[in-house]
Amino acid sequence: MDNFGSRYPLHMARIRPDADPIGYLLERRFPNHELIAHLPPSLGSLSGPGTITAEGRRQLSQQVEAHRKELQAKTPEELSALVAKARAEEAAAWRMRCEQEEKARFFNQHNARADIDHWSKATYWTLDEAVALTFGKNPEVVTWEKIRGLTSVSVFAAQFARVRDLVFRAKNWQQLYDPALPTFFLAWAQRNEIGVPDELVKAVEARGVVIADWKDLHDNLKEQFDALVEDRAKVWATFQKLAEQRDALKLRVDELEEQAAAWQFDESAENYPRELDVAMQAWWAVSKQRDSSMTVKQQISAWLGKNYPKLSEESRERIATICNWEKRGGRRSQDQ
Repeated sequence: MDNFGSRYPLHMARIRPDADPIGYLLERRFPNHELIAHLPPSLGSLSGPGTITAEGRRQLSQQVEAHRKELQAKTPEELSALVAKARAEEAAAWRMRCEQEEKARFFNQHNARADIDHWSKATYWTLDEAVALTFGKNPEVVTWEKIRGLTSVSVFAAQFARVRDLVFRAKNWQQLYDPALPTFFLAWAQRNEIGVPDELVKAVEARGVVIADWKDLHDNLKEQFDALVEDRAKVWATFQKLAEQRDALKLRVDELEEQAAAWQFDESAENYPRELDVAMQAWWAVSKQRDSSMTVKQQISAWLGKNYPKLSEESRERIATICNWEKRGGRRSQDQ
């Protein structure tokens, strides 16, 4: 029988195997048999490629009906098994057809292979070049302009589009730049688990350049910078504290120098007047830094307690009384 239907699929209506398993199996066995049976007589009598004679049509009709009866005699389970087998064959045929079409496309031809040696020497790659190289393709042959129209019919084109989408999203977020350093792009691809030909990675590394991710470099530098800033803050705080201590010591030295200039007592002398010496120091200190919240006597007593804590209570009282230039009783008001 001239397989008119398989070579010229005039009627491609899909029959659902779950709704009409017998119709599906008949269509798989005799493609377009219903259309051929209803061709006008003038077409049915023609001869030549793609035509069928009246006798051929009669024989086809007999074969279809005979096979229909065979199928009708089968159990539902047997029909299900035949449908499953037919669908598997149909899927396998479809995959083979797609694979053959894919192999024949331009990006699978010899000239579409990337010259790894050349591209590993390039100072930079544009992002479209980088995407093509990710697949081991020649960027001069496999371009987005040629690929974009095949994304719905080619697995490779669809994968190419997905990777390109990630690349340009990274560019928009300034994780990549266009053009990009090969080392930075390859590091970004590895970090995002985007497959890159090993030979391309090895060729770039063979040039003596370490593949490093700019983000990792940035993070390391920022960590070092933050540590330096923290150390600087600690050093500055220590410096301020030492400066305060220096100023306090200088003030104390100035006070002692002023006291020494005002009076001098020889502590080793037999006639050394210890209480008088302490009283002079107390008077000098309080008179130079008066605290209006206390009376003079209270402030002198506080100074003695801090600087001469071993003085007896009697000595402290005598000195406070002698040094007190305010002879009026009571606490001094804030307005005085």
